[in-house]
Amino acid sequence: MEADTSDDISLELSLSLSYGVGECSDHHNLNSLNKKFNGELTLTLFNKRQTIGNSEFSTDRNKRNRVKIETELRHHAHDDQWCIKKQLYKSDLRNLSRLLLPSELVESHVLLHWNADQLAQIQQGLPILAWDCDTNIQHYKKYKRWTNRANVLIKNWTTDFVKGRDLKLSDGIGPYWDIHNLRFKFSILNRALNH
Repeated sequence: MEADTSDDISLELSLSLSYGVGECSDHHNLNSLNKKFNGELTLTLFNKRQTIGNSEFSTDRNKRNRVKIETELRHHAHDDQWCIKKQLYKSDLRNLSRLLLPSELVESHVLLHWNADQLAQIQQGLPILAWDCDTNIQHYKKYKRWTNRANVLIKNWTTDFVKGRDLKLSDGIGPYWDIHNLRFKFSILNRALNH
């Protein structure tokens, strides 16, 4: 497809942060991030040009050239795809049937991907999907933020994961938000020594 040089060219500058590799290397908005990072940071500038349009119905009027300049800041985490790591405590395993998630990590890796409607529902409980990567089973959960700003997953947590996966005290799990399938993904990262 040939580019029409008479079309307007729009420029977009975005600053983003990537964590690790794999599915957790999603971009994060730096405007809401006020942390200092220890470790190697690499700044890379990309200049990409792409043409948008349908070649079958293309006319000179609807062809658009778009130049996207993307500044990307990457924090390399040595092949670790799990953005959030959680060691299970007694409170995560009891009959309360809820998993307490680290607030700071949830805010920087999950909530920034949700729209205003989803964020408005989290006080009452937002229905979400939870995919168990180890068993390839999908579960229906609710994500809720309590008034003390604690982030929890509720609705059959004990049945589906604690009993269903035989989770024990100090087991390590990795939950993260899959932006492509719009669901949490879980995996058991390590079992406690006394398991």
